[in-house]
Amino acid sequence: MTENHASSPRTQQLSISQKLLKKMSMRSLGDHSDSGESSNMEFSPTTSSTHLDALDNPSHTSLQGSSDRSSPRSPSSIKATIDRQSAKEQAYYNDPRFRKYVQLIEKNLASFDAVNEWADIISFLGRLLKSFQAYPQFPVIPNKLTVAKRLAQCLNPGFPAGVHQKTLEVYSYILKTIGPDQLADDLALWSTGLFPFVQHAATHVKPQLLAILEKFYFPLRGKLRPAMRGFVMALLPALEEEGSEFFDKVVSLMDYLSNTVELPFFYSCIWLVMINNANLRPPALNYLLRRLPKIVEQEDVAVVLGTVENVSLMARAFSATLSDPQILVQRGMLELLVQNLSLKHRTIPFDDLVTLMRAALSIVLRKDMSLNRRLYAWLLGTETTSQAQLVYFHAYAEKSATQAIRGLLFSNSTDHHTMNDSSIADAQRPYKIMISLMDKWEIGQPIVSNIFIDALTSLRKYTQRSDEGSEILQTANMWMEMVEPYLIGLKLFETLDTSFPGKTSLQTEDGVSRIAPQANLDAMCLVEFSLQSFKLTDDEMKRAHLPLILASLTRKLQDVVRHPSFIDMLPHVIKCLSLILLVLQLLPTTVFVDRDGHQGDTPPPADSKQFVPGMNVLDYAREFYGLRGPHRRTASNALTNSAVDEREMDTVEDEGDLSTTQTKSNPSLNTPANRTAYGAVRGTVLVKELTTSLTSFMSELVNSYIVVPDRLNTGIDVGVDGKRLRHIDAQLERVLHHVCSIVTSIAQVAGQQSPWSDGHGQQLLFENLLQCCQQGRGFGVVDAGLSTLSTLAKYPLFMNGLVTLHQKSVVKCIMDKLWGFLSPSTQLLHVRTVELIWLLADLAPSHHIETFIVQSLIVPDDTERTMSYEKFGILWGFSDNTVKAATIFSRPMFVMLDLLKEGVAPLDKWAGESWIRCHLGSYVRLLEPFLSGLLDKSILRRAATLNVPYEYQVVKHGTNEPLSIPYYRYLRSFDTAIVDYLFLTLINLVQFGGLNALKAFKHHTVDVNAPSAAMIEPALGISVTEEHTSSPLSYLELIVRIALRFLGSEPMERQQQSMLKPIRSIQLHAAELLYSIISKLEHVDMKITQLMQESVLQKLLFCIATGNLELQQKLLHLLHATMSITAAGALGPKDTTTARGNRHNRRLSSVDQTHSDTMERFATNEWMHRSHPNQLHTEAVLLARATAGIYVKCATDALMMASNRPMLQHWIDFVLATLPLIRAGFRSMMAPILIAVCEQIMVCQTTVRLMMHGDHTESQGSSTDPFTIPTTAAPTYNHKPTDSPLIRDQPATSGNAENDLVMFLYCLEKMVMFSLNDRSISDEWYPGNQEEGTHLCVPIVDDHSALKGLVQMVYNDESSSSNASPRDTILFHLPVILHLLLDVYRVFETPSWSDDTSDFIGDARQEAILHSFAYHTHRVKARLDSIFMRLYKHCTIDFVEGFTEIFFMENPIALEYEISRDQYDLVAIRVLSSTPSSSPQHIVSTLLDAIRQRTPGMPMSRRRSIQRSGKLTDTSIMRFTEIYCDRLIEPEPLAHIWPLIHSFAKDYLSQASAYKTFLPGLLRLLTVTLDGLTRSTALEDKKLRKDAQDLYQRCVDCCILIAGRSFDQSLWLRRSTVHEEDDTASTSSDILSLSDTIMSDVPRNLSTSNVSDLEKKASWKAREDMMIAQVNVYLASTVIPHLRQLIGDQDKINSLLNNLVYYVVGPALRTRTMVSKISVILDQICEMTKMPFTYRAWRKEIWEVFIDNRFFYMSPMTARKWKTIIQTVFSLEKERFTELIARISTTPSTAFFTNKEQETVNRALNLRRLSYVIFCGTTDQHILQLPLIQEKIVELLKLEHSEMVHVEIYLCLRIMLVRFSQKHLLNFWPVLVTELMRLFNAFLSNNAIDRPEEAQIALAGCKYLDLLCTLEIDAFQIYQWIFIRDTVESLIQESEEGPIPIMDRMEAKLQDSPTTDESMVAEMTDGTPSVPSMGQLKRPMLTMHSIGSIRQLSFFIEHIGLYVYQSSFTLAKPDMPFIESLLQNDLLEGDIDND
Repeated sequence: MTENHASSPRTQQLSISQKLLKKMSMRSLGDHSDSGESSNMEFSPTTSSTHLDALDNPSHTSLQGSSDRSSPRSPSSIKATIDRQSAKEQAYYNDPRFRKYVQLIEKNLASFDAVNEWADIISFLGRLLKSFQAYPQFPVIPNKLTVAKRLAQCLNPGFPAGVHQKTLEVYSYILKTIGPDQLADDLALWSTGLFPFVQHAATHVKPQLLAILEKFYFPLRGKLRPAMRGFVMALLPALEEEGSEFFDKVVSLMDYLSNTVELPFFYSCIWLVMINNANLRPPALNYLLRRLPKIVEQEDVAVVLGTVENVSLMARAFSATLSDPQILVQRGMLELLVQNLSLKHRTIPFDDLVTLMRAALSIVLRKDMSLNRRLYAWLLGTETTSQAQLVYFHAYAEKSATQAIRGLLFSNSTDHHTMNDSSIADAQRPYKIMISLMDKWEIGQPIVSNIFIDALTSLRKYTQRSDEGSEILQTANMWMEMVEPYLIGLKLFETLDTSFPGKTSLQTEDGVSRIAPQANLDAMCLVEFSLQSFKLTDDEMKRAHLPLILASLTRKLQDVVRHPSFIDMLPHVIKCLSLILLVLQLLPTTVFVDRDGHQGDTPPPADSKQFVPGMNVLDYAREFYGLRGPHRRTASNALTNSAVDEREMDTVEDEGDLSTTQTKSNPSLNTPANRTAYGAVRGTVLVKELTTSLTSFMSELVNSYIVVPDRLNTGIDVGVDGKRLRHIDAQLERVLHHVCSIVTSIAQVAGQQSPWSDGHGQQLLFENLLQCCQQGRGFGVVDAGLSTLSTLAKYPLFMNGLVTLHQKSVVKCIMDKLWGFLSPSTQLLHVRTVELIWLLADLAPSHHIETFIVQSLIVPDDTERTMSYEKFGILWGFSDNTVKAATIFSRPMFVMLDLLKEGVAPLDKWAGESWIRCHLGSYVRLLEPFLSGLLDKSILRRAATLNVPYEYQVVKHGTNEPLSIPYYRYLRSFDTAIVDYLFLTLINLVQFGGLNALKAFKHHTVDVNAPSAAMIEPALGISVTEEHTSSPLSYLELIVRIALRFLGSEPMERQQQSMLKPIRSIQLHAAELLYSIISKLEHVDMKITQLMQESVLQKLLFCIATGNLELQQKLLHLLHATMSITAAGALGPKDTTTARGNRHNRRLSSVDQTHSDTMERFATNEWMHRSHPNQLHTEAVLLARATAGIYVKCATDALMMASNRPMLQHWIDFVLATLPLIRAGFRSMMAPILIAVCEQIMVCQTTVRLMMHGDHTESQGSSTDPFTIPTTAAPTYNHKPTDSPLIRDQPATSGNAENDLVMFLYCLEKMVMFSLNDRSISDEWYPGNQEEGTHLCVPIVDDHSALKGLVQMVYNDESSSSNASPRDTILFHLPVILHLLLDVYRVFETPSWSDDTSDFIGDARQEAILHSFAYHTHRVKARLDSIFMRLYKHCTIDFVEGFTEIFFMENPIALEYEISRDQYDLVAIRVLSSTPSSSPQHIVSTLLDAIRQRTPGMPMSRRRSIQRSGKLTDTSIMRFTEIYCDRLIEPEPLAHIWPLIHSFAKDYLSQASAYKTFLPGLLRLLTVTLDGLTRSTALEDKKLRKDAQDLYQRCVDCCILIAGRSFDQSLWLRRSTVHEEDDTASTSSDILSLSDTIMSDVPRNLSTSNVSDLEKKASWKAREDMMIAQVNVYLASTVIPHLRQLIGDQDKINSLLNNLVYYVVGPALRTRTMVSKISVILDQICEMTKMPFTYRAWRKEIWEVFIDNRFFYMSPMTARKWKTIIQTVFSLEKERFTELIARISTTPSTAFFTNKEQETVNRALNLRRLSYVIFCGTTDQHILQLPLIQEKIVELLKLEHSEMVHVEIYLCLRIMLVRFSQKHLLNFWPVLVTELMRLFNAFLSNNAIDRPEEAQIALAGCKYLDLLCTLEIDAFQIYQWIFIRDTVESLIQESEEGPIPIMDRMEAKLQDSPTTDESMVAEMTDGTPSVPSMGQLKRPMLTMHSIGSIRQLSFFIEHIGLYVYQSSFTLAKPDMPFIESLLQNDLLEGDIDND
């Protein structure tokens, strides 16, 4: 029963505290979104839950009381006590003599206000004492509250000692009069003055004071319990000086005081004092060092310290004391620990000991020997030997010290990427502590050994999460340098040994194979981080430990490769290989050399154990580090503790102390093994071990995983779908590459020594590498093998000369692999493949490789041979920098040259010509005898037609029905060899016969009697007789017709296989013959020209449609020649001269290189001047118009069809060569081809983008994509869009889009420049609507494409476009072309691939791909630079304006001025600035001229025609100029540009009223340019500086007028008009804002949209008020902050700001509806406040707003701006503060018609203004006015209690607590405490609980008390017990003795009164914070703004004591930012608009 009875109070106490704390912890801080500090207002839910879990442990929450403790005091007993006291006092008031007594006392108290000097105070005290002595019969003091306050004021430390003595005399009489019982009830009242005075009492006054305390206070004994903490705080200052005369006396008083209560309770009060009062720690230590008993047993703990809660409180008190900044305090604390709390007695629970140890170990950072000596004595015991100290530390302190350091390492880890200085210092602290502890190795070594891995883990987290990790890493490096190398090596090896599965760790106990977890990979990454981050410069580390770790890792590789789960462990293997490479980089080369070669090395001891080849290096390393064998370490692993240690730790934590912990092993286990007993692994032994292990690993890797297995049941498990194959192959390639890199690294550092004991390993390595080259599945495998063989060949001794490939079969096998990588499908690997071939050439005899290539070029298979031609071309092209290429590959070169000889197949000839890009001259054929063979009757033909649809074009004149192409089919086979021979012979004849032969063919007609004459009609269908009568048939015409007939004949379907090749040969030779004939211009007329031109065009279209590539080149030559003749006839001699003049602008292509003079020679021939020139011209024009349509169709089909891509270069050369020939057909011929070229450029750049970047890059480029890619025109390499680059799924395949793009860009450049430079271009050949046989076709483009404008231009009637020249048309569409080029520029940026994509591709392939892409990027950007340079030179204005239009089309949001400039895409500006030959001066000059041209009314010397009229506006170009100058121009170029801008700005400012909408942009431009000028030396010129400043001032003045709406109203938009437009805009659904337009789905491009329309939708353009708002914002954010920099002169600045205040600030402040509506105005004022000399400009307006009654109605954001303003006002004009105080009236007005309520409101508002001014200031800023403030508050406190000004008084007092230092408020505390007591006593004495006005005052007082407790003000600590229970009894309110704290009395009154609505209580409790945890910040409990009933304070009143105690227990510090925001919220009334 006794046991049960004893446990019941404990259970009850537990339930109370646990329930209470849980209730508080579940409260969340109120939501104060207005404060703007939401991020600092939240408590961690994890912390709260952890704290609740801790509360569930009875050992932590119970408080063991004494056995005679009474039951807890109930509310009824408290009320009974209060009523008894009140009844006693009321009984005396019935006595008349007592009433006289009261009157006498009141009279004397009233005289206190009249005292002026200290003598008057003594007189006052004398009269007061006589008054008390006059009525000795009354044991009651009237007006005791006032009496106590006056007496406390008289004990002011500043008064003379005589005043103090007289005051103490009055105290003595009063205490004697009232007796002990009344003193116990009024203890708080009389202690208010006595307790604080002990510290300040003079020496001769102190005995009197101590006598009073001893005589009157000590007899109270148990009744002193509530005031015990205050009493202790009162006595402790007397113990500060040990030699003082009162020291022993006070010690005895403290002893007596400790006997009045339980000893644990007494000491708990001291612990709280040590926690919260830093200045009382020295005297507290003085007392404890003398009186605290030595704690040696658990019984001593229970008797002296009490429960676990008290012990925890003691540990935190000691921790706080150890963290004190004074060394003497820390020294005394350590002495106390050494003397009284020895670790060996295990009296402190483990968690508390860790807390204490954390603070104790931090002392070493002070670097004070006296402190360190005492700390070491506490940690190591009293023994003197190192071994004994080590045993002691291991047994009693090691675990807690380790846990303390570990807690420091991880307590500050954060998820944020940035850290402040405090966080960095906290993160560095544990490393600095360990650095200092290393000086004492008995402590430092065990701790470092235990937390080594934890330190690395924490350091890695810091470096990953924050940018400031370098500072932490630097500190960690200093620590690492002090750690013993053996320990570093041990920990690194131990981590690797346990994390990377080796031969012994891959099998579990049950024999089942397990795969290493992810944690093991993290551990390996940790080791890698350590090796990379730390400077391991120690010689022992590099020569002993790192080589051993290196050898161990290679051995683990050898073991792991044989495991069945090797594939699953590939990430671990890769990481292991990375570690090996890293270690190799760290090792010096001397490690790999035997000791004999270095005299500086000390030889190993003779008896040491040496590693020899054949031993298991892992076993050797484990023995060396003591992990097995005779020196095996038994300490717990650094990564995971052993099970025994975990069980021990659990036991300790469960029991609450360390008494059960036993030393299980000798501490000598922490000393390292005898390292001299083991030799280092180095030299040849190390090299042999490494090469043996790596060779074995590579052999298994290659045979089992790299090479395709021979057996089907082996290989890689890739799953059912095989989805893992690519990923695994990539990892295996990476493994192989790493291994090869390691082998080559070892070969490099091993020198010229051979590591092989026999030839087996060497041969095995060579065979494995050779196997990779021959049988590798991927490019990376072959690359790795061949590269490694090539590197190893440089070290002949290492490989003993094995690396030489003599066998032809081996070379052929390797070349087969490399030859396959040269195919077009792997073009991104070509560069590296060619390099590998040259590496192979170094290893093998060159003739083997040459033989292989030759055999590849002469293979019979056409496809394979053609592919080989292309491969050799690739090899030859990428070998251009190799000098020996022609020597080594001479035979293949001659084979390619032989392809040009006669008799070579057409396909081979075409391939040879493509290879060398060399076209031979024509051949002439003319022999009559050959006609019979060519007209042989056995050659039977049948006419046929081919319908070619208009797939890529649309036709205007005509229909879109397919175009019919006539041709002939051979009915049967014939002897093609003869025909071919005949054509070849004719060609030779023409070649050797020359002009004489052609003249003969021309002048000789066909003889009717000739044998061939009868064969002409059956073969050709013409009659010789008919032709002879009208126009005799010449041999030349006959040969032409025969050649055309053979050219247009095709074999039948059934004859394709047998006849196709010979017929193609015939066609080629026929084309050559025709070309030879037509090239002799003197003897060709228009009839033959027309015949040949129409036939060749039809044949070309036929070849394109059927995919015939062989004939096109020859036909293009032929067509060019015929078109030259046609152009010469149609254009005439005048235009041909222009063609000659422009020839230098065209590159001599493959087509016009030989025949560039054809047209010129024809035009100058006398044949042109024969008798019928008009007839010739008419015939030529008709021919040109008739063939224009089919010419355009041929060209566009050839350029756009994917099947015709191999002929692209030929067609581009042809198109460029024919540009002068078609210059009279600009719209009908040139424009459609230009559209097709642009279309194909977009297709190619889209392909490259998808291939290299993926579809997601579309968002990174331009915001609008104006080009639409027709799906039908897309080549084969145009893939489906995807988020990831297509290179991932189609490695090394791009379809040659880059090369095509370069060609198209070249074509575009030539066509555009030709159109701009050739003035003779016209539309003469444009067909009319009624012309027959003319078909105008244009490429198909999307309806939303920017090219649609060009298409519409082609379709327009001739009359409508006659006014616009072709040059102007091109200039009009130039932005479209520039935008296209800009998109190409974007695509060729270095791709940014994800890690997943990079891993998927593989390292080798990725490097090769990026290498090739860089090569293409260089080519493309070089071509783009050429285009931009030429366009800039020839059309600068249109070029610059085009980029301007492109910029805004891509960045329409830039038209909004307030948009952040980080949102712009500056590619257009960057390209414009980087254009060759451009300069910032020229560009800006062009832009300014463009602005003038577009400004109406601006005088101009010469106005030019604007091509894109209406597309750009003057304001948009101004905006572009501003951005250009701001971003891309350095200060020095700005100095040269300034004169242009200065003149430009003056022109506009001279007519400011006319250009008001232009002025904001001009202001921005001037700001940007002047800001740049200030950073240059240009403004050193005084005149230039003055002119610039005057100009800028003038512009700012004009913008101020705009901001103030003060321009001429006739020029300004009327307000009503603006409103009407706004209403219309708001109601119309068709008008979109600029942001809506940007986000809409409507396509936007340079053809269908324009910048002018977009600008109209900008907010500043659409609405006048928005422009005014933006001007104000710009003035506040940019102009005003830079005025001192841009203008400089203070007078000018004041003039500007006076205008701003007059026009903008003043009206806004005067007419405002709410302060929060003028945020931008406040920003302007805030910027003005930074310039003190401008104060007079704005002070009047600010003061008027400040004294307005609506001032406090604002949002928190606005309040922060006003805080800056008000602080500046009262800093510059201090007399304002006195004026503000004078406005606060303290006496009621005597006026007859005074409104009392309004007077009260004004008094409260003025006091709030004073509070706000103090709040806005800095700490102690208004210290000189503090006496005035105190005086005013004292006067206000005299007002009636019901006045609402008391709410403002306590708000002002709260602000004073945070704005004035404590030392300045010492004399004010008696008044504050007594007034606070009077306030709460007033509520206790009346029934005004439910009155709202009384509730507000109560809330104000409680908030003041709440803040006092939160801030832990030292001066208030001594009074705190008056209001709350501030001792450990705050957990359990038990005692009925002594005075009752005011909050307890309030609680009793609230509980006793009738209950009301509980929702009102809940309204408050929702804002109550949870109890802070360790290290968390402490915040006030009360956060509400107002309440309706005092009952809403019940939760605060009930729990404030517990909250304060728990905050002290957790060492929480005040959260000052939150307190500041809370005070600001109380000052404000909120935003009315939000209410």
